[in-house]
Amino acid sequence: MADLGRSAKMKMTLVDRIIRRIRGEDEEAVQDALANLVLAAREDEAFRQRLMLVLELPAEQRESLVRSAVEDMKLRGEPAAIRAAFLALATAEAADAAARLIKCE
Repeated sequence: MADLGRSAKMKMTLVDRIIRRIRGEDEEAVQDALANLVLAAREDEAFRQRLMLVLELPAEQRESLVRSAVEDMKLRGEPAAIRAAFLALATAEAADAAARLIKCE
């Protein structure tokens, strides 16, 4: 149970830092999108593997891939909050924190 509390606190810290970097987006929607991204990765092994591959890429490759994916998401009409949450994963700090959350560390 203590791990859940620590994990929730860590998630909120990550979310707060990411939200501060994202301007003009609905903070609650971005927070929900980030939480759902982590939960989906924890629950779906195939998604977890694909996301972890992205998160563990070297910084330049991760940033380029994430930005390209976000542009594709924009063309497909994905909600801005989801794009903003995914875009945040381009940063080393957010990628590392998300990876720790997904691994339940």
